[in-house]
Amino acid sequence: MSGTATSNLINLQSLIDLSAALNASDDDVFILNTALLSVMGKLRTFKACAVIPDSSKEGFWKCTTTKGMKLPETAFALAFEPDESGAVPNPQDYPIFAEYGVELCQSVRSSSDSDAGYLALLCFGANLAKLPYTDEERQYISLVGSITANALLNARNIRSLRETGSYLERKNQLLTTLFEINREFTALLQKEEILKFLTLRLMGQLAVSRFAVLVKGQEGSEVEFDIPVNRLKITPEEVRALIGDYKEHGEQALERCSEIMRDCVIAAPMKTQNETKGLLLVGEKMNKQPFTAEERNFLEALGGTAMTALENARLFHEELEKKRLEDELNLARTIQKGLLPQELPPIDGFDITGMSVSSKQIGGDYYDVIPLGNEEWMLVIADVSGKGTPAALLMANTQAALRALAPLHLPLPSMVSRINDLLYANTSSDKFVTFFCGKLNSRERTFTFCNAGHNPPLVLRADGTLERLTEGGLILGIMETLMPYEEKTMNFECGDVLLCYTDGVSEALNLQHEEFTEERLEASLAACANESALAIVEAITRDVQTHAGSAPQSDDITMLVLRCGTIN
Repeated sequence: MSGTATSNLINLQSLIDLSAALNASDDDVFILNTALLSVMGKLRTFKACAVIPDSSKEGFWKCTTTKGMKLPETAFALAFEPDESGAVPNPQDYPIFAEYGVELCQSVRSSSDSDAGYLALLCFGANLAKLPYTDEERQYISLVGSITANALLNARNIRSLRETGSYLERKNQLLTTLFEINREFTALLQKEEILKFLTLRLMGQLAVSRFAVLVKGQEGSEVEFDIPVNRLKITPEEVRALIGDYKEHGEQALERCSEIMRDCVIAAPMKTQNETKGLLLVGEKMNKQPFTAEERNFLEALGGTAMTALENARLFHEELEKKRLEDELNLARTIQKGLLPQELPPIDGFDITGMSVSSKQIGGDYYDVIPLGNEEWMLVIADVSGKGTPAALLMANTQAALRALAPLHLPLPSMVSRINDLLYANTSSDKFVTFFCGKLNSRERTFTFCNAGHNPPLVLRADGTLERLTEGGLILGIMETLMPYEEKTMNFECGDVLLCYTDGVSEALNLQHEEFTEERLEASLAACANESALAIVEAITRDVQTHAGSAPQSDDITMLVLRCGTIN
């Protein structure tokens, strides 16, 4: 599925709206029903249901809401044990699912350390097109599962607080506040706004003005825990001591936080998706009153809600950044395609065709045919080290230098030397270009060439003999020109074929990591040498694809084929 299709399915605003709708209720059936309806519209299916663990029978599940799918009304056994892996059940492994047409299951997992099991399973039947669910559709369902889990957990927290504090006005106030806070947090997508809102709630609801927030650093970050808010003025040494104690003793360490941080009264874990990703450290109240049990529960719930909001904000901005990069790459790909020749010029007495397929959205291969006048043509093929944007930029610079120098009619060694010195002066030592160019005189049928470290082009003569064009010099860009490049001139006869290619052709890998090899390439060329230039390119491409099979393309593939015919 394309990037555009993915963005249509995984619409960030619709996910935010769904989260707000689910978190607006503390009714599990409403939450599960709403989640099912949201996914059914996206998946184009009329059959779905939600099943939950039967609290009265261990290992049994019961259907709590259904849409066009009739599972048993009584509890049924399902040997699906809770674990820490986050596994999603495969419907094909369970006869009960296969019997009732369940095609896809999504787990809704608890984030509580005391219950590492599953809150529910969202089950879906086949879509209208009877096609397998795509990776993008599964990703969307996974996101809905996470949102539903948060909503169910929030509903559970709200119900728990309501049940334990139904007779106290303060408890009811905290419940209402938490419910409102959760909805307000859902609408915030900026880290600074979330932390500011957390500050206001701590001050307004608990009369707390001194607190700190520790947030676990991103994977690969040098900082294990960041401190975005530090009104307690805790030191790095105190943070390291608390984190070390927490790693060794778990949440028991948080109960003695005041022994490590003298101004800290409460340390509450900030959890999301069964993982502690931060700590909320709180000092004493401004009125010096002790914290009640309900207020401690409120702090933990508030910390979890704030962390969920921070995670949602991070994921939201990562998705935006990913979309921005995809848009930029698509634009770069369009620009790069414009740099490659859209149509090769006709050459009297010759048939010529070129092609290039990048392994990423943009690549580093380049070919060109440049008219020089007086029935002369410059043929070029090059391969830039690496892939992606850096390789494409270096390719564009190489093309610009070539296009500027080619009309000057310099000897090939002199022109290649100038390009080499320019690249060496303007690129890092780990960037280089393999480069081959040749000057074709269509009237005399002569071809003068220079090979700067590129895969030697193949010349298959009409009599079946094979030549490799190797004369030239070093790869471009690795060092200043010290030894002059060489050139060589050859003649074309009717029926001769020139094949220029990049290593993405000869080194194409199959699933066993075996290369296509130059030997296979030579055999493929010999088998189709009597065909047109276009037919030769297509035949070799088919042979490479047959060899690769289902293995992903490992490198850019580029070819330029020139076939000598009769003069018109």
